[in-house]
Order: sequence, then structure tokens, then C-alpha cells
Amino acid sequence: MATHTQAAFLPLAGSRIALGLFFFSSGFNKLFLPASQRLMLDTMIEAGIPAPEIMAVFVAAVEAIVGLLLAIGLVTRLGALPLLAICLVALATVGLSQIPPNLGPLTWFSWLMYLPETPYIFMLLLILTLGAGPLSADAALARRWPINSGPRA
Repeated sequence: MATHTQAAFLPLAGSRIALGLFFFSSGFNKLFLPASQRLMLDTMIEAGIPAPEIMAVFVAAVEAIVGLLLAIGLVTRLGALPLLAICLVALATVGLSQIPPNLGPLTWFSWLMYLPETPYIFMLLLILTLGAGPLSADAALARRWPINSGPRA
């Protein structure tokens, strides 16, 4: 049974697990499905990413491995950083180009909020700020091996 404190973290845990599984499945597909491999490589080439053949595999592997770690809540804050970088690069190189030119600020902002990278970025920032929460491998490890804050006087 979840305690009140743990229950407060249920939305965080659900978001972390869902986002982790999303990145895992996305990376896995880009590594092992030929159609996804081709789409990823084409996207890298169109975005002007250097060494697209290498970067496509690297990014897909990071998404798969770190996504799985994020889902189980292991090294969560550290893992959120490369995923955040991937989302920011995707937003800058591909996402923003989907917003039509000559829009007013509110309309431009609305388009920005509809881009798929935007909620991922906010979710990753939340995870970076709050950590994995009590329903995670990080929390289980911290309970098992608490970090000593130093000698007691």
C-alpha cells in the first residue's frame, strides 16, 4: 500500500515510466526495424546532423538504454540529461521548422506546445528537478544503502 507521500508521487512515477517506455520503444525500433532506421537516418541527414550514420545509431541506442533506465527509475536524473539533449536538438533542428512563419506570438506559442518534443522536455525537466520519486530503483537503492552525510559529532 502506498503511503501518502508515495501517493503524491504516483503521477511522477506514471509519467517517468511512460516516458521511459516511449524512449525505449522508440530507440529499439530505430535500432532494429529497417523502416525506422531509414526514417531516422533521413531525418538526421535533412537536419544537417554531422556523421548521420553514426549519430542515428548512437541516438537510437541512447534512447533505448536510457529509456529503460528511466522506466525503472535507475540513475534517473543522470539519464534524463541525454534524453533532454536529444529532445532539444530535435526541437531545434526539426520541430521548430514545422511552425509556419509570420505568426503572432500566441499562435506561435500554441504551435510550439503542439510539437511532440515540447511535453517531453517539460516532463524531463520535472524528473530532473524532483528525481525518480519513492517508487523507483533509485529510491530502493537509497533505502538499502543510505548515503552517510559524514561523521556525527
